Amino acid sequence: MKKLLCVFLLASMIFAGAASAASHNVGLLTQLNMTQAEFQTYMDAALSSGLWTLFTAEAADPAFFVFYDSLVAMQLGLDKGEVDEIDLPEAVAEYMLNTNPNYSIAAIAVTKPIYFAFGFREKDGANLRDKFNTALQAMKADKTLAALRMEYVVNPGTGPLEAVRFNKFEGADTIKVAVTGDLPPIDFVAADGTPAGFNTAILAEIGKRLKVNIELLNIESAARASALASGRADVVFWFQVRAGEGVQPDVPSGVILSESYYDWTKYLHIRKK
Repeated sequence: MKKLLCVFLLASMIFAGAASAASHNVGLLTQLNMTQAEFQTYMDAALSSGLWTLFTAEAADPAFFVFYDSLVAMQLGLDKGEVDEIDLPEAVAEYMLNTNPNYSIAAIAVTKPIYFAFGFREKDGANLRDKFNTALQAMKADKTLAALRMEYVVNPGTGPLEAVRFNKFEGADTIKVAVTGDLPPIDFVAADGTPAGFNTAILAEIGKRLKVNIELLNIESAARASALASGRADVVFWFQVRAGEGVQPDVPSGVILSESYYDWTKYLHIRKK
């Protein structure tokens, strides 16, 4: 797959200038700090400034972005022709390509690093955020985090992702964490509703280090903010665009983030063959 991406990127750079421009619709998961129109303006500015670079063999430009509340809804939109492509982080796109022979790469978008982090309620979650940060720092220092990334993201194998086992601590606090399953193999929920994959493995390790019980809740991606604000969940996964940048498309007010634990610089646009 890595070799395929390199070949595609080279071919895209060679042929992009010769192709005719055409508008196209691109599906992506709903961003929780911007409306669809605001995100369109944000991405137009990012592309024109060079913050994002889009390589495509068809030079399809401009792109009109369409929000979907879940990966399932986004795939249905692609299959029904509501959108021409769907936009996914590189590891997620590779998983989709490996598990669905009807998909192919339409384009590669390159940007500065984007991060995955845990989100907490600003009003009462700072203490829990600090505990998660302490665990993440230790996992980075002893290479546990790198090992989990290698096992679950870089070399996940070809078989189904197995459920992750959680330690149980009698009488310990329980932390409720919302998972969406919308970014396999990172945030993944199996067909039987069992969470698995990279995020789940990280949570199991954090629970073990903090000696707390982790309770997983399955929600749609677009429901993350309401699940956190209502107290249904204590922790939710969030995107962070370049640490320190003022505008965060996916992080609404009232949310504070942990340290990052996963980063990437490429999005792949996936289309039907």
